[in-house]
Amino acid sequence: MTQMPYPRLFLRMAMHIGFALGAFVLIGAASLGLIAAAELRGYIETRNSTLGERAASVLAAGGESALIDWISNEATIPEDVSVYILDEYSNDILGRNVPSQYAEFIRNSVVGLPAKPDSNFRPVRLAPQLIGPDGRLYSLLVLPRGISLWGSPATAFGLLAVALIVIGSVAWLIARAFSRPIAELQLAVRELATGDTDARVPAAIAERGDELGALAADFNIMARRLEELIATREQLMRDMSHELRSPLARLQAAIALAAERNSLAPETRDRIDQEIGRMNQVIGEMLRYSSLEASANNRLRLIRVDKLLKQLVDVEEIEARNAGCVIELETDKDIVVAGDPEMLQSCFENILRNAIRHSPADSVIEINARSIDKNKNTNRSSGSVLIKISDRGPGVPKEQVDKIFLPYVRINDGNNDVNRTGLGLAIVRRIVEKHAGNVRAANREEGGLIVTVELPAAELL
Repeated sequence: MTQMPYPRLFLRMAMHIGFALGAFVLIGAASLGLIAAAELRGYIETRNSTLGERAASVLAAGGESALIDWISNEATIPEDVSVYILDEYSNDILGRNVPSQYAEFIRNSVVGLPAKPDSNFRPVRLAPQLIGPDGRLYSLLVLPRGISLWGSPATAFGLLAVALIVIGSVAWLIARAFSRPIAELQLAVRELATGDTDARVPAAIAERGDELGALAADFNIMARRLEELIATREQLMRDMSHELRSPLARLQAAIALAAERNSLAPETRDRIDQEIGRMNQVIGEMLRYSSLEASANNRLRLIRVDKLLKQLVDVEEIEARNAGCVIELETDKDIVVAGDPEMLQSCFENILRNAIRHSPADSVIEINARSIDKNKNTNRSSGSVLIKISDRGPGVPKEQVDKIFLPYVRINDGNNDVNRTGLGLAIVRRIVEKHAGNVRAANREEGGLIVTVELPAAELL
């Protein structure tokens, strides 16, 4: 039984989160200390000043009325603090209401209960006590403005800012730790899916000591194994081709020798030559299809489709004339795609020859090419290029239309052409797919088959 690896990735995430919590606590505490020191500066200065002593002197000299006048007009009080003078009932002598969140705290810990006359115990008071000429007790309470038991807006904003900074930093670290290897893996998978067996994840990621590194290393092993398998298959196809073509060549030579000695009837020799030629054609098509499956990097060039089709029609016109049909070409000017010229020429050649093969005498094969601009509001050449090749042949049974691009699929169309290898349209599909396009077929209402190739137009800056 395979043992599951230790979850290093989970441990790494836990370390990031732990670091975030620790950083938040440390930076938050430091921020709170700085904010509190700034906001409590006036409060501390007032508590350490002689304000209480001066208030006691005023009270002793003039009583409560003099204290009210002094605290209202003459006392120097910083703007960020509030000074309350409370009587024995916790009421401010100026008639102001103390903050509700402090009311219970003031009654119990600032003013407190009156001391018993016959007791030598005096409870702790959290504010200076002033004694009036009549013996009444007053409490001098200094409170910072804008700060409650739950803190201040500046404190809340500071904590929020610290939280955002810490979370953003850790999120960036986690994204950096995970997004790059995942992106590299995704890119390598896409390259491998397109047939590039050289696709590999960079060693820096494959050598990571976590699950993503192990996945990248396994991907590289898989890609290397696939490359070896495909190379082995290619070599096998080449060896098999050589082994098949060598006896075919000797057989051809023996037939020619037998014909010279008049020991072989002409019709028999023609039949044998035809079968040998067909076997050579099948072997060539097999090698060609196999190389298309394995190839990854096309020789991309800018290709004028209208010019390519014109050259193809000039070449195939003789074959069409021998079959008794005519080729008509209608195309837009300056249709440009990016691709491999030889591959695209082979693609359209296979479609056109298939149309010629199935067209009756005195019929017309139509080739229509046009561009579809999807970005009409820009000056860039973009969109698609549509190439339609239609014939007037028997068409394809409706239930088999989607199968004609599969290799070695036999279509029951009543045409037993011995020259058909079953790979022509399969090669067409592979070439079109390698150029990021698509190909489809449909029967014409008037009879015949329409093969449509759609390719992305080249973007000219």
